[in-house]
Amino acid sequence: MVKKAQSGDKASMEDILSLFSLDIEYLSKFIMLPREEAIQTLKIELINIVYQDL
Repeated sequence: MVKKAQSGDKASMEDILSLFSLDIEYLSKFIMLPREEAIQTLKIELINIVYQDL
């Protein structure tokens, strides 16, 4: 799934984000930002991690 996401498959990236959604929700409570902004920041970092492993 990660390899597919790295190659540009949007569905695979959405699947990865979905797998981590509960963790992202939980971690967003500990970031001193508005909830939606914290969630967005965590998602962006996860996407960066997936692409960084190329």
